Amino acid sequence: MPWTAVTACILVAGIVAVVTRPLAPDLGPVPDPAPWFDAALLRRIAAYQQPVRRAAVIGVVIDLAVPVVVAATPWGRALVRRIVDAVGAVRVSRAAAAVAVAVVVLMAVVRLPVDLWMYRHARAFGLSTQSPEGWAGDRAIEVAVTALGAALVLAVGYALARRWSRQWLLVAVPLGLLAVAATALVAPLLLEPLRYNTTPLPEGPVRDTLTAVLEADGRRDARLLVADASRRTTRQNAYVSGLAGTRRIVLFDTLLERRPDEIALIVAHELAHQRNRDVLRGVLAGSAGLAALCLLVELVVRRRIRRGRQRGRADPYAAGVVAAVVVVVMLATSPVVAWTSRRAEAAADLGSLQLTGAYADYCAAQRGLVERNLSDPAPPTWARLWWWSHPPATSRLELAARLGGPEGCRP
Repeated sequence: MPWTAVTACILVAGIVAVVTRPLAPDLGPVPDPAPWFDAALLRRIAAYQQPVRRAAVIGVVIDLAVPVVVAATPWGRALVRRIVDAVGAVRVSRAAAAVAVAVVVLMAVVRLPVDLWMYRHARAFGLSTQSPEGWAGDRAIEVAVTALGAALVLAVGYALARRWSRQWLLVAVPLGLLAVAATALVAPLLLEPLRYNTTPLPEGPVRDTLTAVLEADGRRDARLLVADASRRTTRQNAYVSGLAGTRRIVLFDTLLERRPDEIALIVAHELAHQRNRDVLRGVLAGSAGLAALCLLVELVVRRRIRRGRQRGRADPYAAGVVAAVVVVVMLATSPVVAWTSRRAEAAADLGSLQLTGAYADYCAAQRGLVERNLSDPAPPTWARLWWWSHPPATSRLELAARLGGPEGCRP
């Protein structure tokens, strides 16, 4: 019973974290970008983004098809059987982890042509500065980290199923909360360095301007770091990460090319994320999502056991099915994750404007990011709903125009 109560509390906390979060005004349909952006820029953005969207759809299809093929076809089942037999069926956790690694690697291999095309497409438009060798090395690291994470999840899940059988779910959910929180805590120390080297923001005009913003928000001691993103891209970005003692705001070094006042608006946006406790909310929501995922896995496994398709919850020969369920659920819930992220980003936009009142600088920053990153200021509805993690630029500009009144920005 205590485990049941803990599981229920985690589910409720995740839902509350999403539902009760700060909100920005709903601006309705995405505005027309033509009044805000030059026609030549919009044509260049379309030339870049339209093929990217097609490639992204192909990537989603591959990510969905590979685990389903492994789980549902004679070839896939034979592959899983060979892996499990090679590891040893009695070593259920190791065998399940090996199957998870095989699925991740197979997905990466099948979608390699798509990923390679997207890299070359970005280089053609001046958005990537990496050599092919550097890109391949980064891609290998990403696949290795993903494979390690998948292996750990299935290994722990199978260990719990073998030890507690019917009660494994109630133990897995609290452990999942701890795992998600630990990942958020240590990611800045262990995962982010795999991609970027960071250094403290140096003294100078940018630091002086940002210090004023930090003081206005009552967080002069906030950590500001600069990532050497220019080794990989010309895109400009910033993000907040970490919990407690690992919390920091990271600026791409490419972002420092902008005017200090524009950078200040972007930092104010990241400060709003911290003020809204978005990382903590993400931990709670992610833990609730993990709990729901475990429940779905349990329902599928229970049905398969009832129909005689697997020997028990810890049957390693069913690891391919478990991996397929995980991938399908994650892809199917992508619109929900994107919607939650857009709400958080819109609230952070509102927070940055409330903190600074610099509507014109905000609009200049948003326009500059669109031009530099070739991001679509008004993406198609289906693409925005499926995976757009931020509000479209035209919606963000419209927010500033409405809030700023006569002193705000205008097309």
